[in-house]
Amino acid sequence: MGEIPCILSIGAILIAFKCLLIPSYTSTDFEVHRNWMAVTWNRPLKAWYTESTSEWTLDYPPFFAYFEWALAYVAHTIGFDECLQISMTPIMSPRILVFQRLSVIATDIFYIAICALYAFKSPRLVAGIPKKMRKNAQEACFILLATLQALLICDSVHFQYNSMLTAFFILSMYFIDFGMFLLAALTFSVLLNFKHIYVYYALGYVFFYLVNYFEFSVAKFLRNFSKAISLAIFLLLPFAFSIFPFFHVAGAEGLQNIATRLFPVSRGLTHAFWAPNFWALYNFADLILYRVLSNLNIGKFEAPTYTSGLVQEYSHSVLPSVNPIGTLFLVVIASVIVLTGLVIRWRKDSRPVDFSLFAVFSALSFFYFGYHVHEKAIILITVPMTIFAIKDPKYHSHLIHLSCVASFSLFPLLFTPFEVLLKYAICVAYFFIQLTFLKRYTRMPLGDLLPWRHVASWAGLAIVEIYNTFLHKWLLSDRLPFAPLMVISVLTSIELTSFFGSLIWTTFADGIIEISWQKATCRLREQLIRDMTYSVQTVEDEQDVQIVAGVDTSASSSNPDMVYVSVSFWKYPGLQHLATISDTRILRLPYIPQYLAVREAEVVADFVRTVIAERPELRPDVILCDGFGRFHSRSCGMACHVGALTGIPSIGIAKNLALHDVYETVGIDKKSKVDQFVDSCREIYKSNKPVPGFIPFDIVEPVKLNILRMGGSMSGVFVSAGYGIDLDLATTISSKFLLNNTTCEPIRAADLESRRLVRENFDGNRDKIE
Repeated sequence: MGEIPCILSIGAILIAFKCLLIPSYTSTDFEVHRNWMAVTWNRPLKAWYTESTSEWTLDYPPFFAYFEWALAYVAHTIGFDECLQISMTPIMSPRILVFQRLSVIATDIFYIAICALYAFKSPRLVAGIPKKMRKNAQEACFILLATLQALLICDSVHFQYNSMLTAFFILSMYFIDFGMFLLAALTFSVLLNFKHIYVYYALGYVFFYLVNYFEFSVAKFLRNFSKAISLAIFLLLPFAFSIFPFFHVAGAEGLQNIATRLFPVSRGLTHAFWAPNFWALYNFADLILYRVLSNLNIGKFEAPTYTSGLVQEYSHSVLPSVNPIGTLFLVVIASVIVLTGLVIRWRKDSRPVDFSLFAVFSALSFFYFGYHVHEKAIILITVPMTIFAIKDPKYHSHLIHLSCVASFSLFPLLFTPFEVLLKYAICVAYFFIQLTFLKRYTRMPLGDLLPWRHVASWAGLAIVEIYNTFLHKWLLSDRLPFAPLMVISVLTSIELTSFFGSLIWTTFADGIIEISWQKATCRLREQLIRDMTYSVQTVEDEQDVQIVAGVDTSASSSNPDMVYVSVSFWKYPGLQHLATISDTRILRLPYIPQYLAVREAEVVADFVRTVIAERPELRPDVILCDGFGRFHSRSCGMACHVGALTGIPSIGIAKNLALHDVYETVGIDKKSKVDQFVDSCREIYKSNKPVPGFIPFDIVEPVKLNILRMGGSMSGVFVSAGYGIDLDLATTISSKFLLNNTTCEPIRAADLESRRLVRENFDGNRDKIE
């Protein structure tokens, strides 16, 4: 499907669906926005932030107030004056319902257009994506943003204008991707003057601009000073247009009125329903301590009031009470730590860290530690996370998990019978849309997208949600009404904490700590392999071998983390080709010299196990791996790992023999002997011509490597036993598959197939990176 048909068809479906939602449940936010229209239409400018006839007073920044005035003007012009009455009690009629719903739908068109602009025109969205996958990536980005379930629930049912505001943020990201930093800052400043909650992204902008907009050099001080002045002007200009009219009509008092409404501190640490963040866990811990200590008659504590379901200030019973300054301190500390880490990563990484990741971590830190966070604010995390996951498929499972946690955290917003089914339908549909388009984009197996731990956590949340909606009131009547909501909040808080930790771990996985951890884990496994701890059906004779498999991987040149794994199955000793099976995988761990198994062994072994489970008749008796086996600096190369993890005997067959690796394996003191040995082998295998038998690499005992072929550039066929097989039998089997004189046929077939698939589905005509 082309860009325009995709945009028009998705847009039309969404608008039609939103129109069907017009009669659905409306929250108090519906009356809030109607009242704001009435206030801005009927009161002079200086009274906008002091009018208090209704309890739903204006508490958004001035640009949003101007927006409400514009809506009021439209309503008055087309004869919907009943929307514009100031009243102490809510006003509702079918005409008011239709007008306000259509106002949201109109702004949603703007959101859909900006989603399309970013998805199909941003140069950075697909810069690191294999060429053949870019169209699918763009379509996935557009559809997942346009149909975001959280926005559908919050705007088209619950009622707000989050889509319009999110459009400004995506537009700012679009300008950043083009290097238009001043326009991006201007757009973000405009957004802040619409809704100040978007300050969640502020520190992300600060850190990203520090390393991408400014140039840290003494010689460029004047240039940086000029840039800073320009940036300040673009940032302050929207604020001037926003607040100057109020200053003009009411002076400093007008600005004070705005500040008082925008930053109330009398609403309490958490919302009526606890958002899934650190403070939900803190409240829960305080409640448990209060119950335990009270039952044990240890101390006297005030009963907690944060389970009343009301928006109010409160003190904790046992744990120290938390004030806004304390939460701000934690927000800043958490943000600075993770964002500084991103800056350091940017300095050492050949591929700069994308702004969307700065935005994710900034918003996540604010959401997790912020004061009086509303559950709807999770949208501020899901939007940039969706964009970043499209740019880096390694984060697809993170995105799906976050989206599911967001769905469960938003469910309590809708509780009327029809809307209960509606919210489930919206979120389940979005889950399958997300799964379908992410899988279509990367062709990754479901196991990579849906880790079992995530699925188990969703199942637990689903049980609690069903209990809360359908069983709690039936079983307990009006008793403990907050209990199931609290459980949902605590469980989603645990999952968001897990997401936060996993995101940090994955993002900084190639750091010193991760490398040290993976090396230590690898060495431990290698010791177990050397001790023959892993079970394996050993092969002691040629007659035990009926099927041999060769395995190899090929990576995308655009994104080396995306690979095709191919396994080619052959009859032995007849050498008939049975099948070659391939699939895509993501390499989630970094490459560490001399530790290739850390990056690839589990991925390859998991694929082999999957193929055997689906095609048991193809179960091989021996696996040939592209790499070394026991001929390794730690006597445990890639082939040993694959054999141990699959339980199938393995053979390492390398195509190249790097001298520095040989020196490290046999000891630098034997360098001269190695050089003489290599020269003699080259003489024997001149021009890589066939020579009967093999040459044992007998510089060290016991012999761990046999050379079947060797060319002038250290290329050839080098055989070492892997796991569950001895070197002599490994050499015999390998030599019979040496059909084209340069490599063993099963590995060659797997290599050619994986390269072909990379060319067809990833990179076009570019070959894989060796």
